[in-house]
Amino acid sequence: MHSQFQRLAPFIREYIYEKKWTALRDIQEAAIAAILDGSGHLLIASGTASGKTEAAFFPVISALCAKRPASVGALYIGPLKALINDQAQRLAPLMERAELPLWRWHGDVSDHHKKSLLEKPSGILQITPESLEALLLRSPGMIRSLFHALSFVIIDEVHAFMGSERGSQILCQLARIEAAALCRPRRIGLSATLGSYGGAAEWLARGSGFREGAIIRDDKNRRRISIALDYFSGEERSCCEALYRQVRGRRCIIFTNSRNEAENTAAALSEIAGGRRGERFLVHHGSVSASLRGETERELRDSDSPVTVAATATLEMGIDIGKLDRVIQIGPPLSVSAFVPRLGRSGRLRGRSEIYFSSLEEKGKWEHPVNGLPWDLLKTIAVIELYLGEKWIEQSEENPLPYSLLVHQTLSVLCSLGPHSPALLSRRVLALPAFSRFGPEDFAELAAHLISLDLIEQTDEGELIAGLEAGRLAAHYSFYSVFADYSEYRVVAGGREIGRVNFIPPEGSTIVLGGRYWRVEWIGQREREISVGPGEAGGRRVWRGSGAELHGRIAAGMRKALCEQTVYPYLSARARRRLAEARQAAKQWKLAEAIVIPPEGCEASPAGEPRPFVLLPWLGSRAMRTLLFILQNREHRQSLGIRSFSRENDLSVNIRSSLPLSGFREALALLLERYKTPESLETLIDPARIPLLGKFDPYLPPRALARQYAAAMLEPVELKSEEQ
Repeated sequence: MHSQFQRLAPFIREYIYEKKWTALRDIQEAAIAAILDGSGHLLIASGTASGKTEAAFFPVISALCAKRPASVGALYIGPLKALINDQAQRLAPLMERAELPLWRWHGDVSDHHKKSLLEKPSGILQITPESLEALLLRSPGMIRSLFHALSFVIIDEVHAFMGSERGSQILCQLARIEAAALCRPRRIGLSATLGSYGGAAEWLARGSGFREGAIIRDDKNRRRISIALDYFSGEERSCCEALYRQVRGRRCIIFTNSRNEAENTAAALSEIAGGRRGERFLVHHGSVSASLRGETERELRDSDSPVTVAATATLEMGIDIGKLDRVIQIGPPLSVSAFVPRLGRSGRLRGRSEIYFSSLEEKGKWEHPVNGLPWDLLKTIAVIELYLGEKWIEQSEENPLPYSLLVHQTLSVLCSLGPHSPALLSRRVLALPAFSRFGPEDFAELAAHLISLDLIEQTDEGELIAGLEAGRLAAHYSFYSVFADYSEYRVVAGGREIGRVNFIPPEGSTIVLGGRYWRVEWIGQREREISVGPGEAGGRRVWRGSGAELHGRIAAGMRKALCEQTVYPYLSARARRRLAEARQAAKQWKLAEAIVIPPEGCEASPAGEPRPFVLLPWLGSRAMRTLLFILQNREHRQSLGIRSFSRENDLSVNIRSSLPLSGFREALALLLERYKTPESLETLIDPARIPLLGKFDPYLPPRALARQYAAAMLEPVELKSEEQ
C-alpha cells in the first residue's frame, strides 16, 4: 500500500484488507491527499467501475470520524433513487463501523426514517434533487440545524446534471442551504463521462465563493474494446434473429432509444427463444414499476446465469449490475455522451468491453434519393469515431436564460420563506447562481406576469406573497422536480379522450392526432388535460422534430463517413456494402461540397416554375432549427421563392422554389447574415408556434418565452461549403 493508505481511518483499512485489495488505485491515492490536505472543491473523473465512490467516501468518512460534525456532515446528491439505494448498500458496512448514521431521503423512504434525521441531524445524508427541494420547501426552519456543520457535498454523475435545469436547480439549492445554514462545504463531483474537465470543475464551483478546485482524472483505458456494427434493410425479423444470436447464453443489456423499443425488443427475443429453458428477457425503463426495476437490478448484480435486459438510459448510471458479457445498442446512440457509459457497462471483470450495434433502415419512397441515405448507420459510425478516434464528448451547455427555472425558484422561495418586498425577492432570487444573466428589469417583468396569473399576490403593504395558485402547485409532489414530464397529458375533444401527447402545445396552435387536425382550446395543468376542437391544416402548426438533439460535430462526422473513403474494420459485410452504396450516391450528388442538391436527372426547369431540390447543410439541431425558422418566415419565403418545403429526416429539407439554384444560394446567404446575434434570433420566434419545453413555460409572458427559446434552442447558421 502507498503512504496515503495509512491516513485512512483504522476500520477503513481493515475493510480494505478484508476485501483483499492489494493496493489502492491511483485516483483513490490522489483523492485521499486532495480531500485530507486541500480546502477547495474536487472533481474525480474516471471510467465506470474504477473506484470513484471509494475515492470520495474513504477520505470523507475518515475526516468525519476525526472531527465528528454537530449536524449532517456530508450531503450526497444522486440522480436516481436506485443509485442512492445501491450506494447505501455499499456504504452501510463502513458507516456501521464508523458509528456514523447513513440517511436516505427520497420518495420511497419512510416518514419515520426522515423524522429521525430531523430530530438528530448527523452523519451522511443521501438525497435526490427533488427531495432536497421538498426539504427546503417544507422544512425551511430546519435547514440551519440540519446543515450548519456541513463539510462536504458529493454530487454523483456530474455529467447527468450539467447543462440541464436539474443541474441548475442543484446549484440554486446549495446556495440556499449555504445562505440559511451559514456553511461553506467543499464540493466533490464524480463522473465517468465528461466533454470538458475544466467546464465541469467550473460548474461544480459555481455560486460557492470558491474558485474551481482540483481535478483528478484517470484517462488510462485498461479495457480492450471490441465493436461490431451490423446493418439490416427493412428486415426486422432478421435483425431480431441476429440479436438473439448475440445474447443467447450470455448476460447482456440491450440499450434502446425509447421505452416502446425496449418492450418490443424483449417481446421479439422471447418469441424467438420459444420458451427455451433458462433464457430470460426482461425490461428496465422509467415506466416499469420501481419494484420490478429493483428485481431486474438484483438479478443482474447477484446472479451469474444468462439474462438479457432491454433498457433505456435508466441503466446507464452507476448502479452496480455485476458482470456483463456484452452490451448491445439498437439504433444509433443519441450522443457520444450517451454512448460512453453504455460502452463502459461491459468488460468490468474480463478487461474487454464488447458492444454490438444493430442498425435497421426502414425502406420507403423518397422525394429525392439523397433522403434515402442510411442516416442511422452514418450517425453510429460518427459517434464511434468521435470517441475512439478523437476522444471527443459533447460539452454540456446550460440554458443562459432559464426562465422556467426562475419561475420555479421564485415560487419555492416565496412558499418557504414567506413575504418579501419586491426588491428583496429580486435580490434573493437573482443572487442564485443559475440567474446571473437576468437583470432586475427582467425579474420585475416576470413578477408582474405571475401576479396577473394569481401565482403571486401583492399585499396592501406592497409585499409579495405566494398566491393561491402557487400554494396549490407547491402542495403537490410534482412541484419538486424541474424537468418536464408531459407523458400523461390527455387530449380530449367533446369530453372524449382521443389520445395522449408528451408535450404541451400552445393554446390556439394546431396539432395532429388520430389522423385529424385539432385546435388547442385549453390546457389544464392540474388535470393534465388538453382540450381541443376541430382544426384546419392551415392553422398555427407546432413542428417538434425527432426529439433528439444532434451536435454539429456529429453531423460533420456523418458527412465525413459518407464522403471520405475511410475503412471501418468493425462493420459487418452488410454494413460495408450499404456504406459503399451510399458513398457512390454521395459522389454522384457531390455531397462533399454541395449544400443545395438539384432534382434527380435534371439541372433546369422552365422559368418561373417551382424547382424541387434538397437542402442538406450538415448542421446540428440548434443551427438546423434556426434555418427552419428562417424558411418558415413568410417574408423570407417570398425572397427565397419558396412554394413549399417538407422534412423527411433531421438533416435535410425538401424545397420547391421558383428561383434558380444559384439565386436561391445567394438569397439564403444574405438572409443568414441577418441572424448572427441573440437579439436577431429572438425576432424569428412566434411564441404561439413553439412547443413549451420547460415545465413552467406555461407561466411565462411571450417575450420571456421567446428569449428563453432563442438562447437554448437556436444559434447562428454557418454553411461550410464552397457554395456560400
